[in-house]
Amino acid sequence: MGLFFKSKEEKQAIKEHQAKLKAVGRTKLMFATHIAGHPNLPPNGMINIQQGIEKNTLSLSGNLITVTGIEWDESGTRSVGKAAAGAIIGGVLTGGIGAIAGAAIGGKKSDNSRAILSYKDGDFEGTIYIKADVKKYQELVQML
Repeated sequence: MGLFFKSKEEKQAIKEHQAKLKAVGRTKLMFATHIAGHPNLPPNGMINIQQGIEKNTLSLSGNLITVTGIEWDESGTRSVGKAAAGAIIGGVLTGGIGAIAGAAIGGKKSDNSRAILSYKDGDFEGTIYIKADVKKYQELVQML
């Protein structure tokens, strides 16, 4: 069943699970982009991540996993072409200072950082990659 078409039994099971989570004080929820790694989750798709009832467990869009390790891989890129275009446009419009500002704005760094989760799902062990800046990574660590 889809996200909005849950049966009465599914809705009741979700309510019971939410009550168990609340009873043990594990109610954090966040949304993130799943880059790759879990066979039941869409690559480059938005997922919800919720604390599991037990420590070091997470529910990724309904797929319960046990996290065995977590790392943060910081990476980003700057566009040289956009920096050059920004410098040219800024220079033409406002002179020398505009060229500097245009280069800085045009060459803005894009954040490609990710959280890397090692996990177990029954007997299966794997790695999940989630798009995460430092703030989202810290949130994720606190959920465990």
